[in-house]
Amino acid sequence: MIAITFALTLLFASLQAVPVEEVGRLDVTPMDVSVPLVEGAPEVVAPKIVNGQQATRGQFPYQAAVYLDSSSFCGGSLISTTFVLTAAHCAQSVSRFTVYLGAQALSASESGRVIVTSTSKIVHASYNPSTIANDIALIRLPSAVSLTSFIQTIALPGRSLSSNSFAGSTVTVSGWGRTATSTSVSNQLNYVDLTVITNSACSSFFGSYILASTICADGSNRQGSCNGDSGGPMVVTSGGQRIQIGVVSFGSGLGCTAGYPTAYARVTSFLDWISTNSGVAISA
Repeated sequence: MIAITFALTLLFASLQAVPVEEVGRLDVTPMDVSVPLVEGAPEVVAPKIVNGQQATRGQFPYQAAVYLDSSSFCGGSLISTTFVLTAAHCAQSVSRFTVYLGAQALSASESGRVIVTSTSKIVHASYNPSTIANDIALIRLPSAVSLTSFIQTIALPGRSLSSNSFAGSTVTVSGWGRTATSTSVSNQLNYVDLTVITNSACSSFFGSYILASTICADGSNRQGSCNGDSGGPMVVTSGGQRIQIGVVSFGSGLGCTAGYPTAYARVTSFLDWISTNSGVAISA
């Protein structure tokens, strides 16, 4: 699944208008951002490739599938009835978003699924495509969506968690991204459980690309996010509540299954920005 390798220059294959009824296709370009490993980065030894698991319908009701100008693809998460959180590299050059909510299989007909078209976005003003800093954005939906058993919002961290590195925590990442570096976007929603690593450990692979506003997950068992998972949620469960602490951002240019960490925008670093631009209240 879940792979995200995005080249420092973002891949936007030719953008062309496609009727909404044709969206749900799998022949779209998964967004891809990758960075080179630093010289002397630790070697990764893994015995086999371990893929994620297929999600059941309604297992991740906050998950959004986002078609970008009908030719590229990213993930996102519903944080309120009117806003989807995603990555800046997904939204920056896009004028039209087709958002699927309550979906599990992209190409199949599903009851309770909602498809919304939006032309309104808010990209972090300090997003830098060269350093991938501040890789976070919002998609504003034209009207509030109704919450159902298949469509729910995801909680954001309270301010009390701002100093929590989450290192060692088990997190879940979900999306329709490639299940291996060479495959196409998945028709089925998949997920994988990963372990958060320290930023120090992550910077031994990616150097200065790792900032205080980055959070990384271990990839040594060759699981992780991949192309097309960009913008999707990294979620931790605490006290029985699921909380989004990351937004899929970038990985290694050596491929999704090479066994290297994957990097995410650290949501706790952007709580004020999210609240100011979406109106979502952040708890203490």
